[in-house]
Amino acid sequence: MAGIGFELKKMLKNDSWFGLLKTYAYAGAISSGPWVLSILGIMLVGLLSISNKGATNTWLGEFLVSVTWLMSFSLVLSSLLQLLFTRFMADQLYLKNDHRILPNFIAALGLSTLVSGLVAITCWLLWFRSLDFLYCTLMLMNFVLLCNVWLAVIFVAGMRRYKTIVVVFLVSYLSIVVLSTFFKSAGTNGLLTTVLIGHAILLFAMLWMIFQEYSADRLLRFEFLQRQNIFPILIFIGLFFNMGVWVDKWMFWAAPSTSNDINGVLRASVIYDLPIFLAYLSIIPGMASFLLRIETDFVATYQSYYAAVNHGATLGQIEEKREEMTQSIRHAYAEIIKVQGVTVLLFFIMAEDIINWLELSPLYVQLYYVDLLATAIQVLFLATLNIFFYFNFLKQAFWMSFGLFALNTLFTGISLILGPAFYGYGFALAIFVTTIAGMAVLSNKINRLEYITFMLQRV
Repeated sequence: MAGIGFELKKMLKNDSWFGLLKTYAYAGAISSGPWVLSILGIMLVGLLSISNKGATNTWLGEFLVSVTWLMSFSLVLSSLLQLLFTRFMADQLYLKNDHRILPNFIAALGLSTLVSGLVAITCWLLWFRSLDFLYCTLMLMNFVLLCNVWLAVIFVAGMRRYKTIVVVFLVSYLSIVVLSTFFKSAGTNGLLTTVLIGHAILLFAMLWMIFQEYSADRLLRFEFLQRQNIFPILIFIGLFFNMGVWVDKWMFWAAPSTSNDINGVLRASVIYDLPIFLAYLSIIPGMASFLLRIETDFVATYQSYYAAVNHGATLGQIEEKREEMTQSIRHAYAEIIKVQGVTVLLFFIMAEDIINWLELSPLYVQLYYVDLLATAIQVLFLATLNIFFYFNFLKQAFWMSFGLFALNTLFTGISLILGPAFYGYGFALAIFVTTIAGMAVLSNKINRLEYITFMLQRV
């Protein structure tokens, strides 16, 4: 995402409050991407479409739960390919083999469609057979479409056309909201149709941008599946990270004491789901800061450091470049903490008003506080993980992702045993511990970077 970041940094040269606000707005929309924007869009659909049935039915409606499950498992399944293909794409760009990217992407998209389709059909036959045929068909189509959307986002994130990207995101999710007013009479199936249309608009718009950006010498290439291009550790990093983010939700859905049966197959947690998804909306400013500081300031010093290494600079010059890079990382962390800290404080102040506006029980407020802190820390987690990727510290990235999954599973299980007063602390504690551990390991690695650079490389 550094390409977009550098373009957005140019807007800051305007040196005005409006320029700053506009830059952070663009950065927030792009860095948050479809995942966070979809939460906002789907919540708006829920409010507009079924608010007349009462708040409880609104948030536990079959439509909202169905979309939540679709998001969850499409993110997990697509994670098997996302980082692997990102690495392949980065390697080809570095080798100036741009013409190989598009044919491999088309092949990856075909593979994603095939695998996600088979998974969806298997789930249909095993668990969804008793449900409405049209509902199952829409769930299958939405699942396959979302898996492809998450893959296409990789390409779009690397482009410099930030205005077009933001417009595409907004149009796709606004179309879902607008169409829902016409399709709501058809119930869950009607609303799932609007989600399908909106994400189809998003996918085809991204494909149009991708086909404009990259050329191809043939239709299909499967080089990304060749042995030398497959890094199993990247597959597991993506898998454990996404499972780590979702495992607490799955456990609350599975526990009879904290969940409700929605349609005979899907379950939802009344007390747990809404506060965490509301909290995720608060990370948009922090993600904007992440994009502007990590993907621009840090990347610039990172490139400067390795340029010095590759072009035979003296040890003193290399150490100076490392110190500049270290300062950029510290500044990035400080900026994220400052921006996200202010955002969390504002949401803390407004928490009771937000819960009251949604006509929810005041019991949600305490859990919402915990989730606000947890999602704020998650931005720092992502920043640390991203820096690990830049330095190719893949083992550290793996243990950080696996640690999140393992600790979230453990702590959430304990919180379920301890009772409602401890709900949310499992995820919060897991993300806190893994983030602090990751930052400590990163600090140690950066302090030894010259040794790692020159002494631990394979010849």
